[in-house]
Amino acid sequence: MTAFFSKKDLERLAGPRAYQRGVASVPAVDSLGTSGAEITATVYGSEPWQVRLDRRPAGLDYSCDCPRGMIGDFCRHCVAVGLVYLDGPVTKTRSAEFVAAQREIAGLRRLLGILDREDLINLLLDCAHDDHDLRRHLAARVDELVTPGADVNDTELRLADVRALTDPASAIPVYKKHIEARIAARNRRDYAEAARYLQHLKAAYQRLHRKSEAVAYIEALRAANARKHNLLEELAKRGL
Repeated sequence: MTAFFSKKDLERLAGPRAYQRGVASVPAVDSLGTSGAEITATVYGSEPWQVRLDRRPAGLDYSCDCPRGMIGDFCRHCVAVGLVYLDGPVTKTRSAEFVAAQREIAGLRRLLGILDREDLINLLLDCAHDDHDLRRHLAARVDELVTPGADVNDTELRLADVRALTDPASAIPVYKKHIEARIAARNRRDYAEAARYLQHLKAAYQRLHRKSEAVAYIEALRAANARKHNLLEELAKRGL
């Protein structure tokens, strides 16, 4: 049957990042089947995900039961199935080994799901204690949870609080971004949050023995926002 979509269609629907992840997931595609214009397959990842691609008058219809697919995204699993349909499966030996490994991971995920949060953390730290590569990998994956933007998300802020203890310099830009975004929100609750994180910022500078820079930053902030009396009151409450 002639394909009713192209690789460009897959990349357009998924976006460049998800498309590249889909390329990497091609060996995880298993049990590809077709019925009329409908294409179905299983893609093994953290769990076995069920994917469907189909032709519709308005274009390509699709579904996947992974978290991204459930909110309507054209996810990497859809990309992988589309690529296998267009190009054929990877070599049988490599594909079989990859799928077997992914099935094992899916089973391991279910076993880990039995453990509570503290047990999981301890297990992961035990494994990472003597494994430098694993430590670096975990740190990199945590960084992936941080979403760049004008504001600071909760994960980025929690990460800064942890790093402030061992690497204060890396926390300072995050604190500044959070403080300035809260002041820009222009309400009392956000002003109080800004004042609270100014204390965190001051402590980070003190750990670096750069207290004068903290003082200069706070004074500049006060001067730039001299008309925001509610903000100044919140700063005064915290001795700033």
